[in-house]
Amino acid sequence: MSAWVSDVRLAAAHEGVAELVVTLTYDNGGESHIPLAPEVSHILMTRCAAASAQDLIGQSWTHIRDALSEAYNSEIR
Repeated sequence: MSAWVSDVRLAAAHEGVAELVVTLTYDNGGESHIPLAPEVSHILMTRCAAASAQDLIGQSWTHIRDALSEAYNSEIR
């Protein structure tokens, strides 16, 4: 099953830190809302060559997976 970014919005996280909330839409019509920490958002925007959050719409979910993995791996080094 594949999924893509169908919506992106800003939300307030703990202590007033802003984070992106990305909506993934699946082939079967289901949706998931994924909050992304600022460092993950930065990696995702860079990977997708996005100038704004709206440029993420239509991108594959694999970019989110890879950004999460990269952020996690950089924390444990």
